[in-house]
Amino acid sequence: MTQVSTLGKLAVVTAGIVGIATACGSTSPTTSSSSSSSSSGKIGGSVTVWAEWTAQEQQDFLAALAPFEAETGITVNYQGKGNNMDTALTAAVSGGSPPDVAFVPDPGTLDTLAKQGAIKDLTSTLGTLTSNFGTAWNTLASYNGKQYGVWFKGANKNTIWYNPALFTQAGISTPPTTWEQLLTDAAQLKAAGITPFSLCTDVGWPVADMWQNIYLKTAGAADYNKLAAHTLKWTDPTVTTAFTTMAQLVSQTSWLDGGLQGSLSNGYPACVDKVFPKPPAQPTAAMVVEADFVVSEITGNSSNYTPGTTGSGGAACTADASKTPCYDFFPFPAPAADSANNTAIQGAGDVAMMLNQTPQAVALIKYIAGPEPGTIWAHLGGFASPNNQVKSSAYPDAVTQADAQALVNASSFVFSLDDLQGSWEPKLWADLIQFIQNPSASNVSSIESTMDTQATAALGH
Repeated sequence: MTQVSTLGKLAVVTAGIVGIATACGSTSPTTSSSSSSSSSGKIGGSVTVWAEWTAQEQQDFLAALAPFEAETGITVNYQGKGNNMDTALTAAVSGGSPPDVAFVPDPGTLDTLAKQGAIKDLTSTLGTLTSNFGTAWNTLASYNGKQYGVWFKGANKNTIWYNPALFTQAGISTPPTTWEQLLTDAAQLKAAGITPFSLCTDVGWPVADMWQNIYLKTAGAADYNKLAAHTLKWTDPTVTTAFTTMAQLVSQTSWLDGGLQGSLSNGYPACVDKVFPKPPAQPTAAMVVEADFVVSEITGNSSNYTPGTTGSGGAACTADASKTPCYDFFPFPAPAADSANNTAIQGAGDVAMMLNQTPQAVALIKYIAGPEPGTIWAHLGGFASPNNQVKSSAYPDAVTQADAQALVNASSFVFSLDDLQGSWEPKLWADLIQFIQNPSASNVSSIESTMDTQATAALGH
């Protein structure tokens, strides 16, 4: 299978939004199909697991695995690889020493490894457990009609997280609902002496998330999927519109925490800490543009943070993180002229694959396919489960539930475009960082031409 066939799955994702909707709002009772079948006696031994999660996300993942270890007697030896997950896994597979189970953040890697015969067919292992997932998610975890993965962690990237206390200080009573209002609010924050944005730029993928949100909101899901499949050129006018729209924000360097140079060295999760710092630090920016997984970083910085626009015990939100700080989000807004795209959602997720078929690995895959680990992590926050047996009541607060509900109400769902680009993904990130450095129209033209050449070389058309 070529990368084109992987990208063809996007059409299924868009068409299968109903299946995804049940993932975040299901209240149906748990059925026998949702059983993990991992607790049928002590198995013992160990299983090696790799994923990208580090810091607070790693802690949350290990908490989700704790019942599995207790029920089976299996020790999970986990390694968090961070942004190097795909590179590390590719090297391990080539060297003949892969982990037993790996979680990767894109279906393209799953397809590549399945084509190489490096991962195991899970069709018989999962059996009826596949009914815990909608058609869209199962299709994204399949290769040539066989199931090779199970999606565990979803992500809503249609989110901008803001510090309510700083909005209040600037006299902003409600978050923006259009792109134009976002720019107006940014100017109002700056006039009040508050830097509007903390950008996450140094590693590239957060810039891609932001640009892809803008492209989706200006061009719509149909063109988004065409661009992802490279049946639409990167020199297309819709691409230029997205760059021009993004330039309205990033060219205002006084709106960026640390200015241009500071932003270019601002990585994840440090960019989140600028808006939601650990006490006794004070916030240096009002907003950060990134997916719902930022909640893990926010709440990991301090238990003082309260979701919503009212602090603990009903107190007013404070900018001081040592008192009653708050956090909230608003959906990434479309320009007023493109309001039809307002509920289109860019998302992502992490899919589990089995590279070594051991009893321990089989038991873990079955556990991951059941509702228990997703329910645990959903309760901890910063997590959206694609498993339709994880009930909405598992989410701990109104903000987290609203984040999950946004997926339910999405007019269409598209997978992160950069994660579907295969070998040229790092170059795509570098191209977008180059744009941040110089968002002029002449530079955009050059970047678009370069990106189209790179896409053609990587995707073969």
